[in-house]
Amino acid sequence: MERQWLQSWFDGTPVVIAQQGSGPVAVNVPLEFSFDAGKRGVKPPLAAVLDKLAEALRRQPQMTLALAAPGDAGGDETLAAQRAAALRSYLLGRGASSAQLGAPQAAAGRAVRLRLEAR
Repeated sequence: MERQWLQSWFDGTPVVIAQQGSGPVAVNVPLEFSFDAGKRGVKPPLAAVLDKLAEALRRQPQMTLALAAPGDAGGDETLAAQRAAALRSYLLGRGASSAQLGAPQAAAGRAVRLRLEAR
């Protein structure tokens, strides 16, 4: 149900929402819509996605969210970790419970990866 709800918000955008069977809902946001080069501040397109995920977490307290963010080209692990921490801070500021948020992780690739699943 959450996948359909999220898909209705982001259909026609570069945000990719997928789910295999009854597994976690994967939400991938391309890096160019997530962070400016060398920066860790959340850009407005990513903020819109995070706002909807925070809303989903508030509505569904049994859900958890895994957070992973990439660095820039060249695999800057420190920047990736800072960006992942920024995701967590943003969600906490929007009312998500810390118990629902996984530890921020550095991600490989060119997209912010978020995984929404039931505990």
